Amino acid sequence: MRQILAHLRTLARRLILSCLLAASVTIPATASAKPMILATIAQLGEPMSRILGNCATVETLLGPGVDPHLYRLTRSDVAKALRADGLMANGLNLEAQMRDMFDRMSARKPVIYAGELLDPSKIVLTGGVVPDPHIWMDPRLWAEALSASATAIAKAFPECAPNVSQNQATVLAEIAAVDAYIEARVATLPPSARVLATAHDAFGYFGKRYGMTVLGVQGISTESEAGVAHIRDMAQIILDRRIAAVFVETSTAARAVDAVIEGARALGATVTKGPALFSDAMGPPGTYEGGYVGMLDHNATSVVRALGGDAPERGLNGRLNIPRQHKDTSG
Repeated sequence: MRQILAHLRTLARRLILSCLLAASVTIPATASAKPMILATIAQLGEPMSRILGNCATVETLLGPGVDPHLYRLTRSDVAKALRADGLMANGLNLEAQMRDMFDRMSARKPVIYAGELLDPSKIVLTGGVVPDPHIWMDPRLWAEALSASATAIAKAFPECAPNVSQNQATVLAEIAAVDAYIEARVATLPPSARVLATAHDAFGYFGKRYGMTVLGVQGISTESEAGVAHIRDMAQIILDRRIAAVFVETSTAARAVDAVIEGARALGATVTKGPALFSDAMGPPGTYEGGYVGMLDHNATSVVRALGGDAPERGLNGRLNIPRQHKDTSG
C-alpha cells in the first residue's frame, strides 16, 4: 500500500510539473529586465553572482543547512525556476529530485550543469561507478567548473560577456589563494594525523587534493543511513588510528557522528567532536562563511586545528569565528 501511495504522489508531482511547464509557455518575458539566473546551491550562486556582477541577478534556491541530495522542489520553487531566464545546477546527481524538471525546462531556457562541463576523467567515481558530485571541495577543480559555467552564461546572454571578462580573474585569484592556504596548513599535520572523518562522504575531492584520508559515516549521498556494523567499524578505526576529532556537517543530522564518537570512547579512544563543517551547504548569505572562499577557509582551518596542525585561529583572512572544541570525555 505504501508503495502504491508513493507512486501516486510521484505521478501527482509530475502532473503538476507538466501543467506548470505548459502554462509557462504563455508567460511573457520582460525584455528590458536583466536576466535572472537561478542556481541550485550557493557554491555556484555566490561566486557566479560576483563574476556576472550587475549584468544579471543571481538567486540561490537552497539556503544554509539544506541538503540538496534529499530536497524536493515546492510549488514556489517550480514557479521561481519558471520565471528564471537561466538555471544552474551542480549535476552529477547531486540534485537528484530536480533533474527531471530541469531537463524539461532546458527546451525553453539555458540549463547549465557545472560539474558536467568538466573533463569526465576528473570526476571521482565511488566504487568505480557512481560519480561523486561534491567537486567544490577541490578549489582548483571548482574554479574550472565556474569558468566553464561563466563561459556558457556569456554565450547564452551576450550582454554578460564583458562582466565575465572583467570579474572572473579576481574571483579565481581568490580561490587560488585559499587553495594555497589549505595546502600549506594541511602540510603542518603529521602524516598519521591526515585523516578526515565526517558525517558523510562529501570530502573525497578535498582529501584527494590535499593528501588526506577521508572517512564518511554515510556514503556520498545522505539518502543512505549508517548501519550499526559500519558505526562499530568506524569507532574501531578511530581508536586504531588515534584520530583526534570527528566532524559533523551543517546540512546533516549529527546522530550518526555522535554514535561513532560514543562507540570510539567506549573502546578507549580519546576523540572530540570537531566544529561543524560546511559540506553540501554554505553559511548564511552575507556572512564570510556564506561565500565560497569563506566556506573553504572555515573548513580547512577547523580541520587542521582540531587534528593538531598549525592554522591561525581567525583563518586565512582573519574573519573566522570558529567555536572552541568541547573536549569532554563522556561516553
